[in-house]
Amino acid sequence: NNRAWLFVWQPLDDDTFLVLAVPRVRKVSLLFSQRLREVLRDDLFPPLLQAGCAALILALILALWMSRWVAAPLRRMAAATRDMSAGEYGHISVEGPEEVQSLAHAFNEMTARVQASQQSQRDFVSNVSHELKTPLTSIQGFSQAMLDGTADTPEKLQQSAEVIFSEAGRMHRMVLDLLDLARLDAGTVELERVSVDLAALLHNVTTRLSPQAAQAQVDLQFESFALPIVIGDGDRLTQVFTNLVENALKYTPPGGQVRLRAAAAADCVEISVEDTGPGIPPEHLGRIFERFYQVDKSRPGGGRRGVGLGLPIAREIIQAHGGTITAHSQTGQGSVFVVKIPLARPE
Repeated sequence: NNRAWLFVWQPLDDDTFLVLAVPRVRKVSLLFSQRLREVLRDDLFPPLLQAGCAALILALILALWMSRWVAAPLRRMAAATRDMSAGEYGHISVEGPEEVQSLAHAFNEMTARVQASQQSQRDFVSNVSHELKTPLTSIQGFSQAMLDGTADTPEKLQQSAEVIFSEAGRMHRMVLDLLDLARLDAGTVELERVSVDLAALLHNVTTRLSPQAAQAQVDLQFESFALPIVIGDGDRLTQVFTNLVENALKYTPPGGQVRLRAAAAADCVEISVEDTGPGIPPEHLGRIFERFYQVDKSRPGGGRRGVGLGLPIAREIIQAHGGTITAHSQTGQGSVFVVKIPLARPE
């Protein structure tokens, strides 16, 4: 019957012997196995099943919470992206895992930059329109006066022609500045990289503007110590310092002083243009390098009001040289513009 038995054979006499048969230990093993199965089935399996189900439910709840914790900021980010494409630039809250928070910070920074860029474009169009409208209105008005005979004397004709010529020249300079600034922004302007003697360059700027200073009754001074050679574009640097000195002369009253100074520092050459003009109010100081920004169009400027592009162009040129340009001023105590140009590095 396919069962294992243990047989004992014992002779009793010549014709008789005793045979004893008992099941082997396998039955005991089978009985133990059966008992073990019963214990597992009745005592251990139900608690294990309950614990497994509880763990599975807990894992599902945790996974659902984690997915929402991670997905919620991503959904908000996706919604903010759609809003941004529609012209709405809102920030999203920084929540979730560290990686999602880093992504949210980057998204908010991108949104701020895009918004600033859009606002800059709108301001640019508005400012260009305004700056072109003023001279065009003058040109149109005085041209009309010449055509309809209102300017009926040689003096009036001369005045009309001078205004038209002056405003046309102003428009021409503004267009050239806009083109120059656009090329600097696009990086299409290739600066020369040659050795520049800043002392000689600044001396030439001072010499060339001395007649203008004398006409404005302003004392123009140049102070220079031993200056090392820098690598850069001499023409562009001349453009920068000419603009800074002209601005200082423009807003310094008669009897005032404009001082151009240059000295070597540890790793750069520092050039400053200091004037004794009315100064720049604190609320305007942080914006003077913005395009078309003018502190006060009613400020005295000797009739040579610009369009607010000189300082932005100067900043672009200095930054292209790896340097910096900053302004310091107090109302009623003049202004100081400081340019730092890095020294030439040995090959």
